[in-house]
Amino acid sequence: MADTTRTFIAVAVPEALSPRLARLRQNMTGEVPSARWVETAPHHVTLGFLGDVAHADLSDVCRVTADAAATFAPFELTLNGLGAFPDPARPRVIWAGVGCEGVEDLRALQAVLAKVVGAVGYPGDSRPFRPHVTLAFIDADKGRKGPRVPPPDLTTTLDRRKNWSAGPFLVNEVTVFASTLTREGPSYDRIGRAPLKARKARGES
Repeated sequence: MADTTRTFIAVAVPEALSPRLARLRQNMTGEVPSARWVETAPHHVTLGFLGDVAHADLSDVCRVTADAAATFAPFELTLNGLGAFPDPARPRVIWAGVGCEGVEDLRALQAVLAKVVGAVGYPGDSRPFRPHVTLAFIDADKGRKGPRVPPPDLTTTLDRRKNWSAGPFLVNEVTVFASTLTREGPSYDRIGRAPLKARKARGES
């Protein structure tokens, strides 16, 4: 039996926004037939992928996450605009952007979380934080015969949807997730909840 859990920390997108994401997927399926759409719930903004965490360390990861989240007040984000990694001309990942004034709070929260989980032995990804919600993956088709087929150029497709929006949502907690890989795709289980707590007004006892 494995003694580690594949773990990440994220802000979950509320179920109320799922129908809009589903409509977007339906509308784009015909335009991007090579896409593998993410259907595992919940959609989320990853704040830190920790990899395989020892079971003995999970309680520490959940604890420092909760302590860090409690120092932030709830804030609002908006899912708006579409893009691709590494870029629309040679996409591997299609994503929805994260906007609104709360993005700066999100960046600050992510930075604090990276520091505290790093201190308990899980520094996570060293790449710059680019907040987004992953919608689909695109695999280049090797084909049964002939050369590898490159991914499609989605510049026009994504530019047409630059004003797309799923609407705002309130961020009032961070979640520690366990991710299990299966033949049908990943499954996510919540192993720790870390509520954000409103700061007291100045002068309040």
